Amino acid sequence: MTSSDWANPYGVRKPYGSNGMNHGHGGEDGANGAAVLSADHPLVPWKEPDHVHQWVDVDHSREALDRFGRSWPELGELLDSNVGYGRVVIVSGPPGMGKTTLIHRCLYEVKQRVAAAGAAVGNPLPVFVPTAGLENDGRRISVDPDGESFAPTRLINARIRREVAKRLRLHDFPESRVKAIIDEEDPYLAYGEMSDLLVQRNALLFAVIPHIRWNDAHLRAAFLRTCLSHAHPRIVLFVEVSQGAAETAKEVAAGLSGSTAVTHLALGELNCEDIWRFSRSARPGHGAPHVLVEPDRSSLMAAHREWNPRDVRELRKVFHSAADALRSAPYPWPIDADALRPHWEPRRTGRDALLRAPIRPRPGG
Repeated sequence: MTSSDWANPYGVRKPYGSNGMNHGHGGEDGANGAAVLSADHPLVPWKEPDHVHQWVDVDHSREALDRFGRSWPELGELLDSNVGYGRVVIVSGPPGMGKTTLIHRCLYEVKQRVAAAGAAVGNPLPVFVPTAGLENDGRRISVDPDGESFAPTRLINARIRREVAKRLRLHDFPESRVKAIIDEEDPYLAYGEMSDLLVQRNALLFAVIPHIRWNDAHLRAAFLRTCLSHAHPRIVLFVEVSQGAAETAKEVAAGLSGSTAVTHLALGELNCEDIWRFSRSARPGHGAPHVLVEPDRSSLMAAHREWNPRDVRELRKVFHSAADALRSAPYPWPIDADALRPHWEPRRTGRDALLRAPIRPRPGG
């Protein structure tokens, strides 16, 4: 961490670990227990409210967020045990396109709605569980104990429930009931027990299921159908499906619709307007470098044609690096193609690193 990170207008405030706690990072903010700034991290507005102001409408994310808002039920419907099912929100799109950030933005909307309408229904307790942490790395959930092959769906589901159990314990749910959720082998019965417990405590569970990085479409579909379709009342599962499998996600969503309420949010690829929108996401009033001036639209449009950034993650890292370099410029310099080029060119050859190493499918799923 360098001093420039504190002033970078494209830096992201990074909550420490899966629960936002300080893990002993250095720096002024680290010493006081606050989160430090990073070149890239999912924007988590439900943990860091200032991230709402860094939300950028790229890759159709605004359309997806609006679609989520239109499809979201009244709070009373979510709490109604007579409905008989929970909800699944599937977010699909290529790697690095902001699926995790979109999920956290949806969670922020949920949190605001629960807070606004909660008094009328006894102020229910919302429990948020990022089952793979805020960085959303699903490998520890999806890989077999051998460390190489894809875990069976029963083990994946059990690991997810253990993460949920950890968060329930933090909210003082009865230990014996939480243990019963973990010990139950049948997923349907386990989620039923979880739902009953949520009803008793007037709570809602919002669990984020990470991109588990399976490589076989049939395994992905089997996992979603056999595990996630068991969502019971008061349980909302946000599921990330990556590697560009939008069509598969759409088919799976259609297959689940008979047993649960499904919303599918699909993100697309970046277009030439997205780089311009992103350039204007710089945070004002946070010690922004004095040498940065208004971004040049025509130059950025040309940069998109030459650079052709693949995803939001690449945009954020390149803009962060360019802004950091401009702090030492002898005169004001806009974020334009010339400023960005030295920082995007080295990344073009390393783009494949965004796709993690494949996991071998387990015979028989």
